[in-house]
Order: sequence, then structure tokens, then C-alpha cells
Amino acid sequence: MKDAHPREATTPAAEPAGPTRRMKPWETILVFGILLFVLQGVAAFLVEEYSGGCMFIIPAYFYALVVILPVLLVRRFGVAAAVYAPAAILGLPMLYYFEWITERHYVGVWAPFVWSLLFVAYGLSADLTYRLLPATVSERWRAILSGAVLGGVTFGLTLLGLTTLYVPAAREGHLLFFRNGIYFSLPWMVITSAFGGYTAYAISRNV
Repeated sequence: MKDAHPREATTPAAEPAGPTRRMKPWETILVFGILLFVLQGVAAFLVEEYSGGCMFIIPAYFYALVVILPVLLVRRFGVAAAVYAPAAILGLPMLYYFEWITERHYVGVWAPFVWSLLFVAYGLSADLTYRLLPATVSERWRAILSGAVLGGVTFGLTLLGLTTLYVPAAREGHLLFFRNGIYFSLPWMVITSAFGGYTAYAISRNV
């Protein structure tokens, strides 16, 4: 005798998905380091060649975002400095060839090596700020302040590099932005880098 109400076809329960693989700390640092290197290259090409601006000043927001986000994700001291390492290492032979061998823009053969170290120092400023802020400072403000310090230190160390590593004829163009335009350039780098730090914080909350 047939059932008055046929049984509904049953489907096997779906198996729970396996855990999502998260990147290891060194993978995160490498990805963001390469991203920063590419971003700086694009900025050097588009900002300086086509807009007449400075690659260190105009895109400061994006630099801070790319540097502060891995700091928040990995949460280890030295992450920001390590993110700048690919730019320092890969950029060194370019600086040596184009700025010293081809153009003789530097004051000495040692200058490109010092310039590469300044890149790492940019990131170290963010690492120190994030680490040394009091424990009472929230994560959001820690990211904002780390970004702001990164922007300010980048301005100061870049100005130091321009005035000490380059011959006078080669540095005048950029010095217009860092000396004559300091009333715009310095606040712009600090404020937009702070916004970059905040954006990094907002993204890290959803990763």
C-alpha cells in the first residue's frame, strides 16, 4: 500500500567548510612590501613625470595605509620597517645606476646606501610609535597616531636626505616642496597619513 504522503527526498547535510588559511607573518610582510614598492614606482612615474608633484608628498595616505595595515594584522615589532625592506633592497641598484652612475646626482658613492636605510627608518618610526604609546591608547588611535608620525618622519628624513645626499643642482626641484612649500607639505603628509592609519584600522577590523 502506497503512502498517502510520499516522503520528501532527503539530501545529505553539507560538510562544514574547512578553516580558512591565513597568511603567515612573513607572507603578509612580503605582500605589503611588494605592494609598497609598486605603489612608490607608480607614484614616481605618474606624480613626478606628469603632475609635477612629489612622490613622497602627494600619495602619503596610500603609503600609510599599506604600512600600518600589516602592523595591525601581524602585531609584531619591526613589521613596518620590514615592509619598507623590499623598496630599500630593490630600489638600491636603481638609485645607484640612475642617480650615481648615469646622472651623478649624489655627493658620493655611499649616498644610495644611506638613502635605502632612510626608507627602513620611515617604517621604524611607525613601529616605535605603535609600540611605545601607553596601553590606555585605543587600537584606533594607535593606528591613527602611528600613521601621523610616519607622515611627519617621512617628511623630515626625506628633507634630510635631499639636503645631505644630493648635489645642489639635483635637489632644488624637490626642495621647493619641502622648504618653500612646508606650510602645505608637512600638514598634508601628517594629516593624510593619519587618515591612512585610520583606514588601515577600519580594514583590520573586518579581516
